[in-house]
Amino acid sequence: MNVKRILVIADRKDSSQKALAHAALMAKQFNASVHVAGFCYERLSVLDESMSKSDIDTAKQKIVQASQAWLDETVSESSLPVSTTDEMVWSKDIAAWVSKHCSTHQYDLIIKTGHRSEHAFYVPTDWQLLRSGNVPLLLVAEKKWRKKQTIMLTLDMASTKKTKQALNQKVIDAGKELANANNMPIHVCFSLALSPVLKDLGIIDKRKSLKDAKKKYIPKIQSMFGSQGIPEENIHIKVGYADKVVPSVASDVGAALVIMGSVGRKGLKAKMLGNTAESVLTLLKTDVLIIQP
Repeated sequence: MNVKRILVIADRKDSSQKALAHAALMAKQFNASVHVAGFCYERLSVLDESMSKSDIDTAKQKIVQASQAWLDETVSESSLPVSTTDEMVWSKDIAAWVSKHCSTHQYDLIIKTGHRSEHAFYVPTDWQLLRSGNVPLLLVAEKKWRKKQTIMLTLDMASTKKTKQALNQKVIDAGKELANANNMPIHVCFSLALSPVLKDLGIIDKRKSLKDAKKKYIPKIQSMFGSQGIPEENIHIKVGYADKVVPSVASDVGAALVIMGSVGRKGLKAKMLGNTAESVLTLLKTDVLIIQP
């Protein structure tokens, strides 16, 4: 994970500006440049009909100027590099702007404060960025990193798809680099999804399946780490679905950051089915770094 240029999405509602703080830390670690984008938008169409288009444009300009002044001051008071640039954008669709902006500007990482809640037919910005983006996305949680915390990687070892296997390696490579930069140990989590019905009927032996999985996948995981290696006790293979297993293991190992791969669905299929990363995000209370293929 070569982090040389970072895009930060500023959140005016976040009084402690956690995304900017994380960006400052990573910019220092990787000698990266930072661009901060803030967003403002008001429904000016609801203003008095007697107002002219010029009056409405003036109102918009004043809102943008006031918001830009806040952003300039916030960036100047942060620990970001002096070379940091920023801009205030008039848009209510943050994800669309980010997608368009990233298509013409090269970024290695997007950092944003995480807001994790979703209803069946409402897709917040976090989910839109996760589904439509092709730049790694770091969603910052409420809690600050503390000493003796870990970085946890989630892998999909059961998939035979080459894209998933390559994504596993990208997750590991990102984890190794961030663990080295922060002097944190790495843990790996793999959830072995077994049908509860088949387990209850005795068709699947849970203990045997788990034993076989560990015998098969632990050596593979260790080989994927190369010369750096990973202790066997730091590899956690559990029976269950990812949305329950991953948050549980993350809590057990004291994870400050969870890194996972995501092949996001789009459209109605995404809203109805979601994907593993999205279901896991709902319960995680840590920082989460999403890596795309």
